[in-house]
Amino acid sequence: MTEIQEFEKKSALPVWARIILILVAFILFTGIFQFLGMLIAGIPLHFKSAAGNINIQQQVFLSGIGLIPLALIIYTFRRFLDRKTISSIGFSFQNRFKDLSSGFIIAFILMVGGSLILYATNQIGISSIPFKVYGIFFSFILFIIVALTEETLFRGYILNNLLDKSNKYVALLISSLIFSIVHSLNPNFSFLAFINILLAGIILGSTYIYTRNLWFPISLHLFWNFLQGPVMGYPVSGLKIESIYKVNLTGSDIINGGQFGFEGSLVCTLILIPAILLILAYYQKIYKKPADLVTD
Repeated sequence: MTEIQEFEKKSALPVWARIILILVAFILFTGIFQFLGMLIAGIPLHFKSAAGNINIQQQVFLSGIGLIPLALIIYTFRRFLDRKTISSIGFSFQNRFKDLSSGFIIAFILMVGGSLILYATNQIGISSIPFKVYGIFFSFILFIIVALTEETLFRGYILNNLLDKSNKYVALLISSLIFSIVHSLNPNFSFLAFINILLAGIILGSTYIYTRNLWFPISLHLFWNFLQGPVMGYPVSGLKIESIYKVNLTGSDIINGGQFGFEGSLVCTLILIPAILLILAYYQKIYKKPADLVTD
């Protein structure tokens, strides 16, 4: 009996059902915990009022509270529906410094390189602005939480399960589509933003389909968001945040991303595609055996 057959024999529900259930559970219980967090922090419950008054410390608090239902949900689904160990999601630290550093380097090259292209073609202007050190510190903490949350859910759980059922490239595409659809709820979302978030999902999962380890996508996700928002001053997936520099939009929204940020730009599309191809080609050369046989 193959590993996939053994897996299906042990699983209580098919993969598609587990993915739908975990997304519903995550949205529902995270909403409940964050509602309670808003009560604790004294944040106005009216959406428009809350959106205009929440500060960075409160954002960190609410995001941190969201880790509680995520951990409970992942444990429950992994233990009782997948019937696999939590460690198999991909949190092994063994020999993973390279993954962490590679995530930072690639995020830096893509974000800074893309911004330089936009600046050189007069699509944006960049100016320094007064900033508070503690604000940037809390922003970094916020994006650590965001990266841990989204990578655990979308790569660690959804992509991991799809890999047990599908071809690795099909699994990568499906998980990235789900990742992009979920982000469609963000402000100023557009068709180009949909394509770029899809491509972002692919590059974030590009190593996971070979290594089954989360530290590269967590690092890339963290530094992509941090450099994009708190450093460069773009909106992060449509959400504005305090920054060191300010990006002034001087050209076409299609080229520079407009109010959605760099992830809504054509330049983002053009730099992500070759980056994805290079990473996949590299790992295809390094890992000769199927992803489902690779261990940490």
